Amino acid sequence: MTGPLRPGPATPRETVAGAAGPGLAADDGGARWIWLAILAVALIARLAFVAVLPGVIVWPDGREYEQVARLLVERGTYGLQTLRAPGYPTFIAAVYFVFGENLLALRLVEAALGTITVGLLGFVGHRLFGRGAGLTTALLAAFHPVLAFLPSTQYSENTLALVIVLALAAAGAAIRTGRLRWWAAMGALLGAATLIRPNVIVLFPGLALGLALLLLRDHRRWLVPVLVAATMLVLAITPWVVRNHQLHGRWFFISTGGGRQLWMGNNPRTDCASWKQTRPDSAMRAEMSRLPNEIAQDRYLTSKAVAFMRRCPGRAAQLYLVKLGNLFALYPETHSQLYVNRWSRLAQGLASVVIFAGVLIALRLWRTEPWLWPLTAGVVCFALPNALVLTGMRYRIAIEPCLLLMAGLGWSSLLGWRAGWRQASPGSPRPAAGGGMSGPA
Repeated sequence: MTGPLRPGPATPRETVAGAAGPGLAADDGGARWIWLAILAVALIARLAFVAVLPGVIVWPDGREYEQVARLLVERGTYGLQTLRAPGYPTFIAAVYFVFGENLLALRLVEAALGTITVGLLGFVGHRLFGRGAGLTTALLAAFHPVLAFLPSTQYSENTLALVIVLALAAAGAAIRTGRLRWWAAMGALLGAATLIRPNVIVLFPGLALGLALLLLRDHRRWLVPVLVAATMLVLAITPWVVRNHQLHGRWFFISTGGGRQLWMGNNPRTDCASWKQTRPDSAMRAEMSRLPNEIAQDRYLTSKAVAFMRRCPGRAAQLYLVKLGNLFALYPETHSQLYVNRWSRLAQGLASVVIFAGVLIALRLWRTEPWLWPLTAGVVCFALPNALVLTGMRYRIAIEPCLLLMAGLGWSSLLGWRAGWRQASPGSPRPAAGGGMSGPA
């Protein structure tokens, strides 16, 4: 470790932003109306889906989450099920406790939270990369079809996206101020995200590595901050893991279901198309019926998947690439095919193309925009292990905030260079007098 833990030097952009408030330039009152317009569009898009979807939970995952939430409201327990992590059912239970068991109220609250996520993404983009990147990021998130659709699905990803963005905001504050409490907040929030979707745990090593590189770049201590964040993450998830062991007599991580997904993505009969689901045959079902509980069944499926990968490594490698493609698909292709049509494919496909193109543009700024390091490392560290299991685009929502921030930077750097309005961020070339860019483009 080299040098004391201290905040990095203030930049002209941060000085202006601090005087004007988050997300606004001191000399541009019109920016406030741009932000309000973006948030209004985001809210309207989410409310439109609330209005048109039927007044029942359509997808089985959502119904299972709600069943656990009802148990929590009515009996104060999560029950004996092990398939669903506790984070999202706890959120549903909280809404039901306040508004009663009202699905419309739940969807309206989720629509509001989705809109807050858009605003927070814009705020984080502004703090990391400048005003133009913040506005662009918020705009991309506001018009993101899947993000707008999620509040009406009762999938956990809408809540997950908000918690991930809060964790990224805490990471930004940790680097900017050097205060350990922000590192602790980041770790606790990533722990909360893991209690919503357990596979998010693999995001932390990549994010932590990138943040450590940021600190090393400025000759600041890195080990203690990263350990504080890791400790808080562990402390956030430990009570649930211990509770499960006490209740079921077995150690397992947050929830079961990982073995099922691993087998569905690694068996002789699958092609890993995201709209297909391979089910165990009659012989496997007979074996599983003799097992005592969901935990044993999940471990049985894990053993079958591992055996297949060892027996057929070439085929397993091919399937891995297919699943990696599913994760970064342009649009979702689901097993149920509900609400999937040419218009949904076109809308989300265009949005994904814009996002991926913006990410590629941003990666050209790798050396001058060091915040790309933790964002990219987090995406890679999440994607590589998750491609082992059967995936779909919905799994990507855990890292979609990172991709949106990178895309916001990419497009703002391109458009800002043409229009001369992009503000410099730490480590980037400064605008020259007359609106051009000094230094390399």
